[in-house]
Amino acid sequence: MKRTTLTTAVMAGLTGMAGMMSVANAVNVNPDGLGQVLLYPYYTTRGGNDTLISVVNTTSAAKSVKIRFLEGRNSREVLDFNIYMSEFDVWTAFLQAEGDGAKLVTTDKTCTVPYFVGDGGGVGEVELRDFEFIDFEGLTPENVDGAGTGIERVKSGYFEILEMGVLTDETEGSATAATHVAGVPADCQQLVDAWTTLQDGVTPADPVTSYWVVDPLVDQDTPSGGLFGSASIINIPEGTMLSYNATAIDNWTTSISHTNSGFVTPRVIDGSVLTSAVFQSNSQSVDTQTWGDSREAFNAVLMNNKIANEYAINPAIGGLTEWVLTFPTKRFSVDPLVGVVDAIPPFSVVFNSDADRPGTSCEPVTFRLWDREELERTEEAPGTQPPRPSPLPPNPTPEISTFDLCYEANVVRFARASTDTSPAGTEILGENRFITLPLADNFIAGWTEFNFEPEEIPAALNFPADARTITNGQVDYVGLPVIGFQATTVSNSTLVVDGQNVLSNYGGTFNHRGSRRIDLAVD
Repeated sequence: MKRTTLTTAVMAGLTGMAGMMSVANAVNVNPDGLGQVLLYPYYTTRGGNDTLISVVNTTSAAKSVKIRFLEGRNSREVLDFNIYMSEFDVWTAFLQAEGDGAKLVTTDKTCTVPYFVGDGGGVGEVELRDFEFIDFEGLTPENVDGAGTGIERVKSGYFEILEMGVLTDETEGSATAATHVAGVPADCQQLVDAWTTLQDGVTPADPVTSYWVVDPLVDQDTPSGGLFGSASIINIPEGTMLSYNATAIDNWTTSISHTNSGFVTPRVIDGSVLTSAVFQSNSQSVDTQTWGDSREAFNAVLMNNKIANEYAINPAIGGLTEWVLTFPTKRFSVDPLVGVVDAIPPFSVVFNSDADRPGTSCEPVTFRLWDREELERTEEAPGTQPPRPSPLPPNPTPEISTFDLCYEANVVRFARASTDTSPAGTEILGENRFITLPLADNFIAGWTEFNFEPEEIPAALNFPADARTITNGQVDYVGLPVIGFQATTVSNSTLVVDGQNVLSNYGGTFNHRGSRRIDLAVD
């Protein structure tokens, strides 16, 4: 395939009002933050951090919801369960370190299956699990992926929330059971019993009370969306809180996908809608495309050819910056455990296939970096240039800077090369698997652009020119499906209150900005 980049005029002609009209039937990133699927790009329990979680049901209908936590190296699942939310409900919990691993803690009374809090209230706790990346008692050697078998893998990663259906009272009164009365659900035990089986995990413990084991569609209606969520990374010793909003994917499915808490489905690629809708700012239009499967449709709405954000590492104010870049669909393109033999576009490397870097799936990325006064990292410092006779020597070709993103949830650390101490974990998020971008001492604040386009990667790396592309035969989407944010903190211990120096640390997060590249697919 040859590619021709769509111009504004062509794009407007292809989509126009017809594209706008079809958005209601197409999976899309909802800029208003409400959706059927919520993607949270990062959690961490490293370096003294806890991660607080919230999800809100803004609708007047009860919801059946799946929450899934995935470790950050290869997206192996570390905890799944169901939440049954009352109308207008909020569910909250937090993740914290537990020995060499991590655990989820909640005091929220909203119904979960299993019900962690219980009818007596109090505190519910459950440890994150390592079963998907170890050989459990010699039964699962295929789970070992080269990225480590220690429980410490669960200490950081990302998570997702998926609406499985609208909860109703049609047969068994499930919505009423989940609905809060005086702040407490009417009967969470009914919903636990509905999924209760005999020891074989399949046969209902009682066909009458275990009605979801018999038929998971009982008291379920089509998902309607309206969920939003956020997370906060809190470091109490450092006195910082870094908060972000979840990315909301709407119109993901028109089908009920209600499953047991012990099931690893539905997944983000299991939506029933195969049409994507992507807003194009330059043409004020929406590009709608139909794809061969839901994985491609989901990828399409998250694809960026470039992302940009800021950095601030001024030592005078204790500035630190780290970026999170998460690929929430990468595992379905690179992990042999889900049946991948050859990497599936837009990703290019099967996980653990590089003998020199076991336990990785590394995607090369190019970047450009500027300070706040438009000086580019590859430029010489400003100065004088005396007159020279001609002919002048040719300008050298600028060196293209590259680095690799080798995991599902990646942390990029910005640091001054002259003073970098190469820590075991990053200073803000505590991440122990990270990339450092070393900067010259005069680059203490500015902005950076990461480029995912295959043509930008140096020829010496032998990167395939048709990589980073999904196509439906009409158009090519070029880039990678990515979400994430910039985290920056500053520390100032000179604040004096009543004659005493007071710890004065501050921090914030900022979503990445990006662009999209949509090419006409031409034979």
